[in-house]
Amino acid sequence: MIQKVRLKSFNGSLTPPKNTEPEENYWLLIGSYGELVERKNARGRALVKFDTSVKSLGLACHNEVENSLYILEADLEIIE
Repeated sequence: MIQKVRLKSFNGSLTPPKNTEPEENYWLLIGSYGELVERKNARGRALVKFDTSVKSLGLACHNEVENSLYILEADLEIIE
């Protein structure tokens, strides 16, 4: 079963810290939808594959699953 999610914050915040590098401004994805690929890992993050192209926003994305990032579960809203 595919679990749909929405990013409601990033690292518990709605805005990036000052001096955030453009390729690390993952706050641009807030409001984006995706699907849960993998539940919480040892670092408390879940792997989310976003519907939005992460790279098209100029963001770094180095995971094997395209358009995916490890996100804190607290930053995710489960979509029913």
